[in-house]
Amino acid sequence: MVEPRSCKYYRTGYRPGAGNLLGVTMKKLVLIAALCAAAAQQPGWAAERAKTACYSPSAIEAEQAIRFLTDVMVISSTCQDTVYAEFRLRNRDPILAYQKAMIAHFHGAPAFDSWNTSLANQAASKRAGQPSILVCQQAADLLKQAGALDPPKFRAFAAAQAAAAGPQYPKCGK
Repeated sequence: MVEPRSCKYYRTGYRPGAGNLLGVTMKKLVLIAALCAAAAQQPGWAAERAKTACYSPSAIEAEQAIRFLTDVMVISSTCQDTVYAEFRLRNRDPILAYQKAMIAHFHGAPAFDSWNTSLANQAASKRAGQPSILVCQQAADLLKQAGALDPPKFRAFAAAQAAAAGPQYPKCGK
């Protein structure tokens, strides 16, 4: 499976429950996310973005699946839970298929890796500054849902998310 390769949120040394280090670590996390977002705004990114300005139905579904997977990864890490690892093992085939679809959508693994890393940083920065206990309480339903999704249910979930989010995406073709 393809994991984010650069600007990884977990390279900040974040360890839930690390006491006073938590505030410093969260500030580093926000700074890294901001730097990654700024880098994404550079002209080279804009040219790449133009190539992916439209979405096929399969790309929309794949993006929704990867967004869910990323949220589960961040929450599972924050809460020191095994749900993400179990989810990845159980849903290996659909995850690989969704990653391949996004690699095709972004016209290569490097652009996908950049997007995937940015996505992970965004997911982590949404929760920056919140105590881990609160994050885990708020995300209990997400972790429970991830724990119940097998490959057919995960595909159905991603398809439903894509149908709901579809109008927000520019479509390819006509």
